[in-house]
Amino acid sequence: MQLGIDFGTTNTVAAIIGPDGAPTVLPLDPDGSGQNTLRTLLYVERDGMIHTGGAAVRLHRSQNVGRLPRFARAWVGVIDIEIGDAVVKGYNIPGGAMSVEVFADVDADAPGRLLHSLKGPLATAYAGTKLFDREYTLEELIAEFLKRVRARVEDLTGRVAQEAVFGRPVNFAGARVEADNCRAQTRLQHAAELAGFTRVAFEQEPIAAGLAFGAQRRMAAGSHALVFDFGGGTLDIAVLRVESGGEQRVLATGGVGIAGDHFDQSIFRRAMLPWLGEGVLWGPQKLALPAHLLDALGDWQDVVALCNAPTLGFLRQVQADCSQPIRIYALEDFVFKGYAFDLYERVEQCKVALSTQRFDVIGFDEEAISIWQPITRRQFESFIARDGRTIRDTTLQTLESAGLRVDQIDFVIRTGGSSSIPYFIDMLAEMFGREKVVESDLFTSVASGLAVRAAQL
Repeated sequence: MQLGIDFGTTNTVAAIIGPDGAPTVLPLDPDGSGQNTLRTLLYVERDGMIHTGGAAVRLHRSQNVGRLPRFARAWVGVIDIEIGDAVVKGYNIPGGAMSVEVFADVDADAPGRLLHSLKGPLATAYAGTKLFDREYTLEELIAEFLKRVRARVEDLTGRVAQEAVFGRPVNFAGARVEADNCRAQTRLQHAAELAGFTRVAFEQEPIAAGLAFGAQRRMAAGSHALVFDFGGGTLDIAVLRVESGGEQRVLATGGVGIAGDHFDQSIFRRAMLPWLGEGVLWGPQKLALPAHLLDALGDWQDVVALCNAPTLGFLRQVQADCSQPIRIYALEDFVFKGYAFDLYERVEQCKVALSTQRFDVIGFDEEAISIWQPITRRQFESFIARDGRTIRDTTLQTLESAGLRVDQIDFVIRTGGSSSIPYFIDMLAEMFGREKVVESDLFTSVASGLAVRAAQL
């Protein structure tokens, strides 16, 4: 089977080459909705049952939202540490090696954990996590997701899926040097093999998007295309030359770890934090909330680390003597009652809405959380202006690496959900000319191109 899999930060898409020789995107959502994209999410229940996509979100909401955790001390393990000599109350205490037992607060009644952005840590040192009584490596978690993608493909096609071409970004999120990219690809390959794929190949995502565009629209020999693949986790750019016979030659690639998730965090930090305690003063000394607490709110994944007994005790202390108790009550419910995911979802919806309208309101009213925050497109663009300059510079640097001028580009192919943000459409139009900027299938072109590459291999 000629199978391409775009394992994305936000969504995953699979495509095969159909009987007519053209790529066909498969409806991966198993709920019968016909959706071609599957949310890259896992929900792991206490008994080990694992759910993906929309089903994972629904189960998380039904089991967790509105439930206050019950904390209990749990033994984590033993660590070995080395300490130096010390003097305590006049006594000399010799240093040396010692073993220390480690305990942590855990939610004793937690029915499950929701995990997302599984692709994000591949280039980092993140090894994995413990879910209830089992340790999972990052590769094992990704494999659990890919097993279900593979099973869905087999159900839809009636054929065994053991070979696939996977997409990979030019630079994985968090990669600082090329060795990080190599490690990330190796980890993704290992995860695919754990999921049952026996033959795995990779293609860079913007190159795949160029292949998909070429399969739909003929580009004349000698023309040049710049692919602007802008999704949830990374921006990936490729500069291509069309050779005789329609073959595409890659002249240069580039990328940066800025994309849709990063913009969501920008909105959240600038517009949501004041509703969740930023600016509140507490205690006789009129102290602000600790920076580490507010920083952790900006990323949905980090909120889980705040869900512990000391944080809850601290918030209750602040509530007793602060300038705006209602904001701290809202913060408590946000962190401890499972509302974080839903509020981040609403922020993302606002970002999407601002691509087609100039104004939206983030409204969220659950228990102590009562938010009504207007956001204009101009405000959003001010939030991402610095990132926009980085993205423009990266585009020009990639073009320079290809040895081409701006006026030598015949097509600017934009794909990925973030490429529909008007700020970047206008940026590309200003750089290359609006008539050259064309939209490829925003969410499925990479998977289609990967299927084309699978057929070529």
